[in-house]
Amino acid sequence: MAKKFFIPLRNLLDSFMALDVDQIALDIAKTNAHKRLVISLNTEGTPTSQLYELGEDSLGKSLGDYANTTIEGTSSFLGKKQKAQPFDRITLKDTGGFYASFIVKPYKGGFIIDADATAGDKNLFEDFGKDILGLNDENLQIIINFYKDAILKSLEQL
Repeated sequence: MAKKFFIPLRNLLDSFMALDVDQIALDIAKTNAHKRLVISLNTEGTPTSQLYELGEDSLGKSLGDYANTTIEGTSSFLGKKQKAQPFDRITLKDTGGFYASFIVKPYKGGFIIDADATAGDKNLFEDFGKDILGLNDENLQIIINFYKDAILKSLEQL
């Protein structure tokens, strides 16, 4: 009799042992919800958005301050104040083209954030470094929690 009692438990444990966590994580990383969250944490749309809200790269390093002409504008272009954009920190958002170019490339074992860093005749990677792409520790924890919740939800379906 005791053996029959353990059959459902053994089957459940076998199901757990057969899980491919890397594949589950890859499936999560491919979802639009995951991609949108990663991009918004890096660019804008959350209180901890690194570029827009904090003016920082993924290492927490400030992107610096705008020049006075960028803040006030000139006769040939509108300044940050006239555009109603933040001017107390560099956000790397003027037209929105850079932010719109962000993509998340999932792979087994993680994901990569990529973007087109050309802005006119400038290369934002040259000016601000590659670390403008990527997530700081606080935002990485948000992503870890996202994965944890999604994995727990998939385990409940076993």
